[in-house]
Amino acid sequence: MEDLKLAKKLVKALDMAIKYERMAQERYAREATYSYENDVKSLFRQLVSEELRHEKILTQQKNLVLRDIAKMENNK
Repeated sequence: MEDLKLAKKLVKALDMAIKYERMAQERYAREATYSYENDVKSLFRQLVSEELRHEKILTQQKNLVLRDIAKMENNK
């Protein structure tokens, strides 16, 4: 039962982390759009792709935790 509560808290934390990754992506994309120098544009584009990679990793972790939650709830 304690593991189930912790897993649900972990899902909430991962949701928040994903939310902040998306906010960072939007900010970096906006900065890339408004930047005049090509070096700066490419830097912000790299940051967007890095944040996308982080979001993908967090989403995979969240899906694994959700799968574990489903198993725990079935075993109750």
